[in-house]
Amino acid sequence: MAASLGLTKDQGTRCMNIPYGIAETIGRRETMEDAHSVRSEEQLGIFSAEVYDGHSGSLAAAIAAERLTPLFVEGQYTDKRKGHSTNRFTAEALRDAYLAIDRHIAEQGTASGAAAAALYIQKHVFLAVNAGDVRVVLGEGRKAITLTTDHKPDLPEERARIEARGGAVVFLDVARVQGSLAMSRSLGDAGLKPFITAEPRVAEGRLGRKNDVAIIACDGLWDVVTAQEALAVARNSPRPEEAANRLLALATTKGSTDNITVIVLDLRAYTADCEQKRSHITRVLDLAV
Repeated sequence: MAASLGLTKDQGTRCMNIPYGIAETIGRRETMEDAHSVRSEEQLGIFSAEVYDGHSGSLAAAIAAERLTPLFVEGQYTDKRKGHSTNRFTAEALRDAYLAIDRHIAEQGTASGAAAAALYIQKHVFLAVNAGDVRVVLGEGRKAITLTTDHKPDLPEERARIEARGGAVVFLDVARVQGSLAMSRSLGDAGLKPFITAEPRVAEGRLGRKNDVAIIACDGLWDVVTAQEALAVARNSPRPEEAANRLLALATTKGSTDNITVIVLDLRAYTADCEQKRSHITRVLDLAV
């Protein structure tokens, strides 16, 4: 599917004038359940960097990494072929792709699931999407802007939704849905539906000249490294590949034993001609709340 859409995946260390670096480790776990993808679609000018943090198996994460963005991009081509001028690089179109992939994962009969987050860029517009506790962090001057929200079961709005559907939030070591999953949204997890939802939160906005770095990573990093610490490491590294590896080493040194996947983007050249100095979020789509 990817080839027919003109998508380029993980070739070299630069896509659409955005240098990037990727690092991953199994940590002290028995299996590696994370997956990731970096893609560009040159004709439509779409770039994506995606991390999928799998659990109860790796299949859900692998399916999402392979098929979610091609499905999203297919919507752009479909409108173009039909002669529509409607912009499909929208939060609604990305939400549709998330829900479609969730259904596809369920059809495979797997019990696995995956937290997901990604940063999509077209021209100077971005879509930052997540379901679960994978995060997208954007650097801006000295600030760290977290574009995503961790979906934890003990958040009031998440707990209310779970309980309204007949589920329960059980507090063990942390809050868990039905005493099992420590997040309230994910792709897959068919056995926990309808308490777990794949409804993503999508922040739509515009980049600015001050945006220099972006980091997409799973909780294996964020549980032990703050956003400010991560950005400092990225900014003090000569290349994004080295930044990603340094962040992996830092998380391990600070005690992370989980699977870890980190993507670091160097946005300086890409954002140099932005009209505005700073980024801003124009809207947030979240139909689960």
